[in-house]
Amino acid sequence: MKNKITLAACLLLFTIGFAQTDDALLGTVPLNTEKTPELEALYQQSKILEMTGTAAEINANRLAIKAAWQEVNPAISNLYRPIGAPTYDKVGFNGTPYVPGVIKERSEPEPTREWTTDLLVRAGFIDGVDMDVTGTGDIYIAAFENLIDFGGTEDFIYIYKSTDNGASFSLWKEQATVAPIRKVQLISMDGSGDEYLIAFTRFENGLLQAVRFDFPTASMDFQTVDTDVTDFGVDRNYPGTTASQRCFVAYQKTTGCTEVFSARSTAGSYGFDWIDPISIAATCGSQVEFTYGLNGACYATYTGASSGNLYANANPSYNDPASWEARETIVDGAIQETLNPVIAAARNDFATDKVIIWTSDRAAGSTDNYNGKGYLRDSGAAYVEFTNFGSGGANWNIAHTDKWVRKVNGTEIIRTSYVRDNIDDSEFDLNRSLTFNGTGFDTFESVADVDHQVFDGFPSATAETADNMPCMAFAGTSGSGLYGFDLYFDNKAGVLAIQDQEIDGLSYYPNPAGNELHVSANESLDQITMFTLLGQQVLQIAPNNTRATLETASLSQGIYVLKIESQGKSNTYKIVKE
Repeated sequence: MKNKITLAACLLLFTIGFAQTDDALLGTVPLNTEKTPELEALYQQSKILEMTGTAAEINANRLAIKAAWQEVNPAISNLYRPIGAPTYDKVGFNGTPYVPGVIKERSEPEPTREWTTDLLVRAGFIDGVDMDVTGTGDIYIAAFENLIDFGGTEDFIYIYKSTDNGASFSLWKEQATVAPIRKVQLISMDGSGDEYLIAFTRFENGLLQAVRFDFPTASMDFQTVDTDVTDFGVDRNYPGTTASQRCFVAYQKTTGCTEVFSARSTAGSYGFDWIDPISIAATCGSQVEFTYGLNGACYATYTGASSGNLYANANPSYNDPASWEARETIVDGAIQETLNPVIAAARNDFATDKVIIWTSDRAAGSTDNYNGKGYLRDSGAAYVEFTNFGSGGANWNIAHTDKWVRKVNGTEIIRTSYVRDNIDDSEFDLNRSLTFNGTGFDTFESVADVDHQVFDGFPSATAETADNMPCMAFAGTSGSGLYGFDLYFDNKAGVLAIQDQEIDGLSYYPNPAGNELHVSANESLDQITMFTLLGQQVLQIAPNNTRATLETASLSQGIYVLKIESQGKSNTYKIVKE
């Protein structure tokens, strides 16, 4: 990690000294994108069709937009086209067998395994990890292992599945590739209809492929999104019908530079048939990431390949190639250095959006440690800094970051994470969970056992379990400290815990509750607490009696959790408030 940070800083200083422009020499020339009333109506129709339309209707709307642009500006109409990436017969194959220039060695002692609260999912080397959770709460973790770099013939993606809220995992799919894997992002396309898990995978040879697994059988097929790709970020919309779901991507493609592009999959193709590639603001970029909000709202962030500036772009219409807004400069790279930015949007409409960019940050040209910095876009306004988050001392970096947002309209809770990297390795590297609550960050929470070493070479993946509590998948560290070793899962203990301590004679009624909820037992009730499903306490009493009544008239309708403590025992129960 330390070497990677130093190299990134040196490259940044070199490029700043060499050139300050991030404009792509071969980029797309800005076009007149003023919309006619007909086009405005068609774009509005696209938002209605997302939730109510069929795949055929969504695709017909796109073609109608293309035809309407033909009358206004044929150059814009020509942007609506397939990417046309080639097809191959092996995952990771680009027509030329991959041969590493140098065969690395990776033979070293295993680390001591003393994890207690963290669940060991897989033993062995881990070179990257990501995670997604379905609407029904199934957890999928993808971890990949680089073997080709070390003389092997194939790399592998291992996908693990949990159906019990992370209490246990089993190997669901093992997929070989014929080129070294450099990044994987998981997208679950679940809902009504055909369901798939897609491992979007970037390879050393520049391929970006959608490696897709059918949920019922885990059978695999794949398709190339684009070639000459150096980085990417992907997300999807979430209508209930999977045929209407589409994936959206922002990615760096090598043209005259590492130019930032966007594209989208075709409705009804379940993450395949990629169309409408467009250079976003004709920018040479680096460290690109992407997020989806609600009703077509798409957002990208990246740093300037030459300047180091932190940029962002917004698109209100499903990565529509004619709808990207002007590039916004958030940070001047000559003043501050930005590393590993991630972007996440609340599930709000474009006009009332809340989008955060969470990144590592330090003074440009310095050798200081990296602290965290958060920027917020609120209701379409320019991004402003909302937190300057210290790492906890000069010997600590806030390093690799990640994010996850529940696919529920109106959700403003954004889960983020980072690796707290100890610079001189005098202490162990740690995981931190950090929640954006709609206005700012809550207090950070430690995740892995504090007396064990988290790997600091790539992000730990964050998400939520079915009870809306944060969880994390991450790698431990090899004996030498050079590699990720062993895959772990940990989740925050939610109030919906497994009930393993019976309270004698306990009863509670009525459920659903109205104005009152009555609780009784054959032993003294020490404390009774009610929480929302997000863990917010709304009521608490200390009866010190065998009977108690909670006044629930003031509570909003919905589902709550009742926690009852008695004689050193504690149980939780689900309560419905009418």
